[in-house]
Amino acid sequence: MQFVQFQGDYRERMFWGTYRSVLYLGIRARTPKSLLAGLMWLGVKDNRYSLRHTCEEGDKLTRYAWVRHDGATYGRQEIIDQGLAITTSFMKHEDPKSGYGGDWAVRVAVAEKKRHKEGEQIKTPRQVSLFFYIADEAGSSLKISGGNGKFAAGTANEVGGWELHVKNQETSSASFVGLRCKHTHNLTQLVWQVLEKQARTQGRIELPNAAEKSSNFAAIQVTGVAPLSFDVVFVSGTEKHTVEASERVKNLSGVNLTKRLTEREEMFEKRFQSTFHLQDKVKGEREVEVGRVALSNLLGSIGYFYGQSLIAIPPEYQDSETKDGDVWKYWPAALYTAVPSRSFFPRGFLWDEGFHQLLVSRWDRKMSKEIIAHWFDLLNIDGWIPREQILGDEARSKVPDAFVKQHTSNANPPALFMAIHKLATAFEIEKSLGLPNEEDRVFFERLYPRLEAWFRWFNTSQTGKETSSYYWHGRNAQTKRELNPTTLMSGLDDYPRASHPTDDERHLDLRCWMALAAQSLAKLASIVDAPNEVYVATAAQLTDLDLLNKLHYDAGSGRYLDYGLHTEKVELQRKNFVDPQTGFMQTEVERVVLKPPELGWVPHYGYNSLFPLLMGLLPLDSPMFANQMELLRNETNLWTTFGLRSLATTSSLYMKHNTEHDAPYWRGPVWMNINYLVLSALDHCSKVDGQHSSKCSETYSQLRAHLIRNVVKRYHESGYLWEQYDNANKGKGKGSHPFTGWTSLILLIMSDSY
Repeated sequence: MQFVQFQGDYRERMFWGTYRSVLYLGIRARTPKSLLAGLMWLGVKDNRYSLRHTCEEGDKLTRYAWVRHDGATYGRQEIIDQGLAITTSFMKHEDPKSGYGGDWAVRVAVAEKKRHKEGEQIKTPRQVSLFFYIADEAGSSLKISGGNGKFAAGTANEVGGWELHVKNQETSSASFVGLRCKHTHNLTQLVWQVLEKQARTQGRIELPNAAEKSSNFAAIQVTGVAPLSFDVVFVSGTEKHTVEASERVKNLSGVNLTKRLTEREEMFEKRFQSTFHLQDKVKGEREVEVGRVALSNLLGSIGYFYGQSLIAIPPEYQDSETKDGDVWKYWPAALYTAVPSRSFFPRGFLWDEGFHQLLVSRWDRKMSKEIIAHWFDLLNIDGWIPREQILGDEARSKVPDAFVKQHTSNANPPALFMAIHKLATAFEIEKSLGLPNEEDRVFFERLYPRLEAWFRWFNTSQTGKETSSYYWHGRNAQTKRELNPTTLMSGLDDYPRASHPTDDERHLDLRCWMALAAQSLAKLASIVDAPNEVYVATAAQLTDLDLLNKLHYDAGSGRYLDYGLHTEKVELQRKNFVDPQTGFMQTEVERVVLKPPELGWVPHYGYNSLFPLLMGLLPLDSPMFANQMELLRNETNLWTTFGLRSLATTSSLYMKHNTEHDAPYWRGPVWMNINYLVLSALDHCSKVDGQHSSKCSETYSQLRAHLIRNVVKRYHESGYLWEQYDNANKGKGKGSHPFTGWTSLILLIMSDSY
């Protein structure tokens, strides 16, 4: 979709950024074949030298985090690696003489953390080695000068002529290399091979001060004793203004850069405080620091990707010539998106993005709308969007082969409707105040047909046998390795569902998502002057309490549940077998069904059971609402002092491994996204006069306090925000880290923003 509002000055302003999510520091333009820049440094891993470049949990950094980032023009990151404190600052600058996208500058500063106690002899100063590089993804040759000053130059589409200048201290030394490389996703290995050769032949880990013919990659190595710093300045449009380039470099380095970075920092802080008002909402600076980091890491992790998704060929299109590895290729496409985790999930995930945009839209509505527009550019003719976006070699290099192929039968929660619904509500409020936003109305008008197509796809491909029922299609009914067949398409992965997948299943969460989608489309239809009768009727059906109760309410337990072919008597058992190839005895863990399944309620209470509450489907005066509140606060169910756990302790699968090696994921740990939705529902009901308002207010305050206290404590202990938090072991962070996708919602929780 071409939106005028995302073109022109806006596109140029957003052209450059820290859009290489997978790197500790990676810069690129939002264009398919871009100039790429990045930082590497020499570290130690397993008692051997190694290059830090891509974000790796195995690097075991004490901490790395954007502590300030506005998502567009400025960011400051702090990295602590084995006693070294590395600060990277990035800023963009528009100059009348710049080429398209303007100029940008990076400052890298390294200091040594205090390594001695008072009175002890100061240890020998530590030598450090850092590498900054630039590469042309399109393969165009670079002019490499080397040394301090103008390091490299070239020309690039849209940018025109460009120069990269490096300004390092006199106390540090510099060396360089130029390479001709076919691919740009393996730059770490290329530089390491050069350093290994130098170590063997020259006895030192230093770049050779040489460049291959037609090099499209250039790296400069800055070596010295900490503390040290250097500035990197990129200037564009140099083919028109070669004389003035040196003056622009001067304005973006040294004391001038220091001044500009200080100004940007102050601008960020002022905007942060005026947007979230944390000074009135939380105890003190410890909490505010976590809020800044939550926002800055979400914005600083936003990436630009370009490539083709790989699609598993559906069975109905396979023939005798189809091989196991055969795939369809999606069309070449760009995606501008936030990512859940720079180390473990540095790519786009469909349902995660719905939660990300709740925060992004609060900070920058236009940025959020553009991200949403990018996602709906990936909608195919059937109305399907691949749930995991693995676009380009750099993104694909971080994904296990088993997860690369996307399946056209598999959905993912339509969580983007949450952000779209909030944007539409804001539009209606502004319009009622006499402040109609024409730009927003045009956005909704262009987006609406694709939202309709997405809704139709769900409404035809994910429906169940019973009228108005839905289930997540694509579960593996033949699995022999999983205790309970996973439902990855639901986003809740290993959350317990019916033990035996069939088309008799009814999945509560999906039906509630569809209610939100229908309500959102009814609202949007009114905004864009489209017929809304169908969506009003569908929303009425999906929000009808009697029908919801018929399909999903177990009156015996008072709980909302899934329905399906189920037995509780399933185990993982270790069995011996003879390997036919080797003849040796082997063991494997296999699923064993001890009692035949029956159709009925799936008796697992947890996050899934909360969805009628989360989506506002329970009337506040209904007995079901009161009962859900009691269940919620029961400590044997979900209530903990760290937040709501994902599965009740009474469940037979609570904290159970789903395979021999797959630890419990949505079977107990505390997840921020669902806790945020619970708080949103409690906040709403606390403001509605009625018999439960005071109870909702009390529960809201307690749950909010638990979440903030634990996340802040664990951040200051570990240096990270985490994917999930332990529901029993003192609330410690678990899973991937840093995880500043939906865990960044802690900022909205702090600011009482729902």
